[in-house]
Amino acid sequence: MRHTATLILMILSLGVAKAQVIDTFFLKHAVSKSDTIIYKRIIEFDKKRNLYHVKDYFENGQIQMDAYYSSFDKNIKEGSQCNYRSNTKEGIYKNWFENGLPECSATYKNGLINGLSTFWYKNGIKESEEHWLQGQLHGKVKYWTEQGELQFDLTFDHGLNKNPKKVQYRYLSYTPKEYNSDTLKKWPLIIYLHGGSRRGTDLNKLYADGIPDQIYRGREFPFIIIAPQCPEHIRWSTDNWFENLYNEVNDKYRIDTNRIYLTGCSLEEAGTWYIAAKYPDKFAAIAPMSGFTSHMDFIDNNNEKLIDLPIWAIHGKKDIVVPFEETERIIKKLEGKNKNLRFSVEPEAGHWVNWLVYPNQELYDWFLNYDKRSRTKNYSQ
Repeated sequence: MRHTATLILMILSLGVAKAQVIDTFFLKHAVSKSDTIIYKRIIEFDKKRNLYHVKDYFENGQIQMDAYYSSFDKNIKEGSQCNYRSNTKEGIYKNWFENGLPECSATYKNGLINGLSTFWYKNGIKESEEHWLQGQLHGKVKYWTEQGELQFDLTFDHGLNKNPKKVQYRYLSYTPKEYNSDTLKKWPLIIYLHGGSRRGTDLNKLYADGIPDQIYRGREFPFIIIAPQCPEHIRWSTDNWFENLYNEVNDKYRIDTNRIYLTGCSLEEAGTWYIAAKYPDKFAAIAPMSGFTSHMDFIDNNNEKLIDLPIWAIHGKKDIVVPFEETERIIKKLEGKNKNLRFSVEPEAGHWVNWLVYPNQELYDWFLNYDKRSRTKNYSQ
């Protein structure tokens, strides 16, 4: 009888194990265009919790990710604060560096980060503690430098800093070749907002992509171009920087204030939507690309202010950093209301869609179609 019971237990455990382990395979994940990291990925299905338990390992055997998903595409490797459309995080999510030290720990509910998330630097120093509520920063938020010094101690309410400071950001500037030859002419202005990886105190980082990259390559523009730099860790919506920049730039340069344009990609796109909704009367047109729009209620609550503003939004359909639905959701709110609304979904592009846009001429020609004076006249008819 004892042997029979043991045999039954072995058969049952074998059946459970067979049902639990879904797949073990090697996942190629391109970190950049020039290199590839291969992860060993093990996927188990937890029948009791009805969740996929996913573990990724570096090639050296060190665990890289331990996470749970309610829906999951085994071939997708998305970021820690993002869910690709097929992947929905649920519960604890952890990452490690290749040296074995923790990188992040967070909790998700229905695919949205919810509760405390903690990040560390590669040297083991804590980088951040953030409190989230359904995908939005909400509560205490702290950031430290790589040396362990407290950099920011903030309190957020549904994605917005409750006590924003009036600050002055440094910026790159460009003036057209003919700017000094005609001292009376006023020029259109493009304000370019960089992405998250360009934050900090080194303005040279901005030349890595976007419009500053084009300037670095020697391209000439019929615009004054201003590219401010956001400090490490925080976002374009954290503090009040725009009014100081706007006033300083208008005092320093000969700008046609009826032809001011705003554009940005990734972190910049969220900033573009936010700044445009906060100061809609300042811009003749905006071009946001590939950024989150659900990280703060402010954008949703103020999308009516964007109805009279020409918008060309662009997003890559295969973006696994910020799913294209983040842009699509705002576009749907504006459809049928905004007469100058354009949404381009690049079917084969990922998060690098900006490399398809800024090197080409079309966006700059599109900007010059719009002037606040003619726009006001058109809408009053």
